[in-house]
Amino acid sequence: MSEIEQRSILDAKVVSWMMNISPVSWLTEWIVRRWMRQRISDVTFREATLERAAAVGLEAMLQSIVEDVVDVLGYTGAMVATYEHGDALPVRAFYVDPRLASSEDIAHWEDQISRLVGRDIRITDAQVARVYIYEEKYAGNLSVRAAKAGGPVLSDALYDLFRPIAPPASRPIVRGIQRALGIRQVIAVPFFLEAEVEGQATREMVGNLFAAKRTRISEQDRLLLSAFGRQAAAAIDSERRRLQIEIAQKMTYQVQTSLHDEEEIYEWIAKGIVADLGYVGAMVAPYERDGSMPVQALHLDPAFGDMGDIRRWEKQLSRVIGKPISVDDPDTSRVYVHQEAYKDNLSVRAVKSGEPVTSDALYDLFRPVVPLSAQHVVQGIQQTLGIQQVIAAPFFLDTVTEAGETERELVGNLFAATRSQTFKPSEIALLDAFAQQAAAGIRNARLYRQAEEQRMAAQMFGKMAFSAATAVHEMRNHVGVLRVYLSMLSSLPPEQALGQLERADDVLARMDQVTEILDTLGEPWRRVTEQWVDVNVCVQNAVERLDLEETAEGVEASLDLTEAALPIKTSADMLTEAFRVLIKNAVEAVKERESEAQVIGQVRIASRRVPGSEEMMITVADTGIGIPRQQRHKIFEIGWSSKGVGMGFGLFWTRDYVQGLGGYIDVESEEGEGTTFTVRLPLAEGEEIEDV
Repeated sequence: MSEIEQRSILDAKVVSWMMNISPVSWLTEWIVRRWMRQRISDVTFREATLERAAAVGLEAMLQSIVEDVVDVLGYTGAMVATYEHGDALPVRAFYVDPRLASSEDIAHWEDQISRLVGRDIRITDAQVARVYIYEEKYAGNLSVRAAKAGGPVLSDALYDLFRPIAPPASRPIVRGIQRALGIRQVIAVPFFLEAEVEGQATREMVGNLFAAKRTRISEQDRLLLSAFGRQAAAAIDSERRRLQIEIAQKMTYQVQTSLHDEEEIYEWIAKGIVADLGYVGAMVAPYERDGSMPVQALHLDPAFGDMGDIRRWEKQLSRVIGKPISVDDPDTSRVYVHQEAYKDNLSVRAVKSGEPVTSDALYDLFRPVVPLSAQHVVQGIQQTLGIQQVIAAPFFLDTVTEAGETERELVGNLFAATRSQTFKPSEIALLDAFAQQAAAGIRNARLYRQAEEQRMAAQMFGKMAFSAATAVHEMRNHVGVLRVYLSMLSSLPPEQALGQLERADDVLARMDQVTEILDTLGEPWRRVTEQWVDVNVCVQNAVERLDLEETAEGVEASLDLTEAALPIKTSADMLTEAFRVLIKNAVEAVKERESEAQVIGQVRIASRRVPGSEEMMITVADTGIGIPRQQRHKIFEIGWSSKGVGMGFGLFWTRDYVQGLGGYIDVESEEGEGTTFTVRLPLAEGEEIEDV
């Protein structure tokens, strides 16, 4: 123990001993009484009543309650503490009979205690005047004892209201104040909101009312104070309802101003859960057509950490797991609702139950994305942030089917982490309401995006029509040149004609251009007839169309297709074109990396049936340059191209076409390492496949 620490302990003991000497205690009481006599004439009862604020709001209402306890019921003083995040009870309203002590008197006593303990002690500062129900050092506090007892608790010592905020060394001062004010007893009355959970009536503690009286507190007093406590609970309930309305209005405004950016809405939701509702952290994961929920937004209370801290924790996890992982990267932080491996994930459990689900383990949000071997790292993060519970709140939209029946459409999940031991029923109800507002906002943003895509598609088709007309005109020019050339050859002697043919490179190039134009005109937006086809055959045809041996020289391409047919009803040409787009992108990515790194790249194409489901899966994997993380969400957008050329239609059309078949496309990519496109399609058994 250092000399400074020893001296601090000695000083505390000496001060405590001195303050317990009777003359010192008497002197404190005498000073208090003198201050009171000076102030009683300064403020009359009527003036104090008239000065009561008529402000609207929770704190004004709570202040009104404590003033009524003093002015109407005749108590010496009263306080209200509300039950808040982290299982804290901070003082939110405080009042002492102005005929006995003024605000200056109280400030003077606070200064005296502050000087004694070496730090600022203010009963009106909620950051100082607060106790924590489940922390051992607060166990003797009267407020904590009442909270745990679930009913009023009495004490003859005013100091019991302030321990251990006011340390033992200040106890004689508090005792002197009690004598000066003539306080006989103090009481802590917890107040509750009635709620119904799973059909059973429950009481949710929302705060504590404290009162000090110059006589003994009777049973009648308890009943009256309990009534005031119910009034405080009603005020808090009203404030929460007001908050719900405010959140709904805020979100409506935000959505209306952010319809063009779905990702911005995700970010706003996550920040709102932290900033408006007071949680440690929050995430949002929308539900996608492939049955997955990738995390699209993450926000942490700046008081507990920032993105720099999050990235350091991710590096810890990555080292333990042996591969990169990022909590807000959709490629590495997505769960699949209908896959058995994810059934224990908190998000999946919430979706299956159709209502919010809580857990004491932060790890439950990330299993099995984060394997059990790294569970201890997540537990360490949870302890660092002081998180006690996490919640997953699914959000749905009610849709009406053609038959007139109402169905719930899953839109996504929001997550919150709290420093309180449990999420109270009212919190869960508020988060649930927040989630439903989020669902409406996300749905509207998606409808806006679809409308915008349709508008852009119409513009794109207009450009295509113009391009097609231009291509036909260009082809007519090439054909005209060929006609003149052939006419010339027919007029020459055979020997001269043969010599001209040997020097016909320009003519052959024009013929290649005509072929290319014809291929371009044969794009998949023409009217076609559907038939039962084998997906494997379409993949092979796509490879042949690309002629990989010619166009992908230096690229190692491999095919690993199932021996059994994979039937689906569609246009063979359109399905072939979809695979051609994916394979062509893979080849270009590999060749671009070859030019940068001088390495031989690979393109691997495979197909298989998905075990335990009625789906087939086709993968196109490459070892190319990869897709930068900030661009991955854009690759399927119409008009976007990483190469800066072309109309940016291929991947947009391919995704739309595959979704029209009842399937979906997923993409995983690591910049500098490569990209894998995975196409899942519904599998149709027992159908007769036509030749394609």
